Amino acid sequence: MEEVRPIELPADLQEVPVVLTRKDGTKEKYRLLELDGEQRNKYLNQMTHRVRVDKGGKTVGIKNFDGFQSDLLIRCLVDEKGDPVEKEFLESLPASTQQTLFKEAQKLSGLDNKGDEEGND
Repeated sequence: MEEVRPIELPADLQEVPVVLTRKDGTKEKYRLLELDGEQRNKYLNQMTHRVRVDKGGKTVGIKNFDGFQSDLLIRCLVDEKGDPVEKEFLESLPASTQQTLFKEAQKLSGLDNKGDEEGND
């Protein structure tokens, strides 16, 4: 009989350092934090009001994009002191920077649908 190997997973929330560089060369340090299960569920519940679904209940689009990315990032991005950043700050960032942070936050918290690709229709 084949021995079953245990699944080894982190028990602590993961984080990624972030450095934003201004035009004048000033570097601002932040940390992108993984959501815990409760925070993730609250975020997902909030997002359900933004999606359009078809008659079969399948997601077919987004109703409202206002703050779509910043709603996740305000839960994940903190400054050097550990204080959450303001939504206004996030929305003032270049779109490409915000997009990169959003994708990393999704990946960090398991919101990038990577697990859904294997037979979860």
